[in-house]
Amino acid sequence: MATPISGKPGSPQRPTAVPSAKPAPAAQTPSTEQILPDSTNFPPLYEAAILYAAGHSDAAQETLKDYMKTTDGKNSIRTWLMLFDFYHLTANRREFDALSMLYTVKFERSPPVWTDTLDSADPRRKEKRERKDFYVLTPDSDAALLGEIDKFESFAKEIGSCRIDFAKVKSILPEEAELFAIVFQRLRRAKIPIWFNAFDAFATTLRASINETTGLPLNASQGFWSLLFELYIFEGKTNEYEELGLEYAVAFEMSPPAWQVVNRPLSDDDTTASANPSADKATMGFPIKGVVSAASKDVFQQLSLYAASKQEVVIDTSDLMRIDFTAVTMFFEAIRGIHSGQKRVILSNLNELVAALLEVFGITKHAILMRKKAG
Repeated sequence: MATPISGKPGSPQRPTAVPSAKPAPAAQTPSTEQILPDSTNFPPLYEAAILYAAGHSDAAQETLKDYMKTTDGKNSIRTWLMLFDFYHLTANRREFDALSMLYTVKFERSPPVWTDTLDSADPRRKEKRERKDFYVLTPDSDAALLGEIDKFESFAKEIGSCRIDFAKVKSILPEEAELFAIVFQRLRRAKIPIWFNAFDAFATTLRASINETTGLPLNASQGFWSLLFELYIFEGKTNEYEELGLEYAVAFEMSPPAWQVVNRPLSDDDTTASANPSADKATMGFPIKGVVSAASKDVFQQLSLYAASKQEVVIDTSDLMRIDFTAVTMFFEAIRGIHSGQKRVILSNLNELVAALLEVFGITKHAILMRKKAG
């Protein structure tokens, strides 16, 4: 059931500190001063949620356990449910079962049920796993890329998907860019999904290469234009594509390449939230899974497209483990943007840690929060 927190929502700003706070009575709603993001006085449950979002799982657990020792904490079902969610998210079955016994005795009701799912693992452990289709583009000693581009194409075709990391690429020659564009065209036509790391920095390098100040003849820069067009197509960046197309038309006095639609599934990278709105989950809403991080832009682009044709936007967070603290503002703005279009937004099946974090940032002004059923 929906349990929004009342009070004036705060703007999504990072707290300057998360000190220990006197527990608010379990039966009362925290005051506005207690939950505003710029406050230095957080109730323990909100403090634990912030610590967990910031990656401090041990500190979050300690905060919850300390609060459980108090009368207010022990009598608050929400404290128990947050601990259940914490143990489930961190794959601590032993503590989960021990808490279940105490919960049954105290409240005379069934505890939440443990479910063994791939997504219910400790985010910290998942973040350490390597993708099998991860490819780091590494220039040779002369900063050349031609050999690497050939290897990349073979690798992507063999695996059937690829996340390519551009972080080590600081420059690229015209002929390399042209070959790269051809490779991406072949992979796109073969319907091989490609994702990118360090995309923005690499795109900036390409844009600088088509600038008139480089002194290159116009025709010599064709490869840079072609590669940028391909990258924007894969990333679904229509605005950037259109802007580049206008520049291209002026520079070459001809029409730019036609826009292509790429039905690329969202990355299943363990450190990034994933979603597949094309899946048959219409009754459950738009699914967001895993960990929402600064690398989750794809998710919000897909969410925006999903929400465009709906008046009521339901977002299913059954498999959402965590919203990283660095991505809370991005998440907040995505929800606020949908709500500003006079749409009703519902976040369903939230775990207690995520729900508390969103309440701290005042998202209840823009969405209805619905937690998972307790049992």
